[in-house]
Amino acid sequence: MEEEKKMVENKPEENKTEEKAEPVITQSMREEACPTCGATEPSMPAVLPDMSWSIEKLIAATKDKHMLVRSNAIMLLSKRDISESLEALIEALKDEEYLVKSNAMVAIAGYGKQVSDRMIEALEDADKDVRAGAAWVIGELKENRAVAALEKVAKDDYPLARIQAKASLIAMGRGPKKPEAQPPVAQTSEDSTEEGDKVAEKSEEKKAE
Repeated sequence: MEEEKKMVENKPEENKTEEKAEPVITQSMREEACPTCGATEPSMPAVLPDMSWSIEKLIAATKDKHMLVRSNAIMLLSKRDISESLEALIEALKDEEYLVKSNAMVAIAGYGKQVSDRMIEALEDADKDVRAGAAWVIGELKENRAVAALEKVAKDDYPLARIQAKASLIAMGRGPKKPEAQPPVAQTSEDSTEEGDKVAEKSEEKKAE
């Protein structure tokens, strides 16, 4: 009986050792492991745009509350005819999320030189983010007709617009020029005479020694 009791008493302890305890992960540990990840994972939208959506539905999706919906809608719009999608893509440059803005810039640049006139016009847009986005697109297109307008945006009050414009000017070979090296100054006859006198004085001193 005593042996049976010992076996019964030992079983719970054995079970405890077999069960693996779940690791404790605190919020501070997560933030330390990935400071930029945030404490919570972003939620996934119920539905993401796809190629079957109409142009009207995709344009409406660029205003969706979920960033992933807006971002995907922009990339799908870039595959549609420019006459239907360009203005919606320019409007997306105003988005509060930089990922959405950058997707819109890439999408617009993907149309090539056919957007040049509209982008040059956008460099003078009242919205600061439209000016910044247009400045980046112009740099990708290497549109020399926009140099004067880019130089103006390079002095913009909005820092991002200034940075994009300056970067585009540099990419187009229109950045600030390096100061040219000054040629060596030619010696005058007076300078050469003075140097000759000094050499002569040194040689005389050595002879005296």
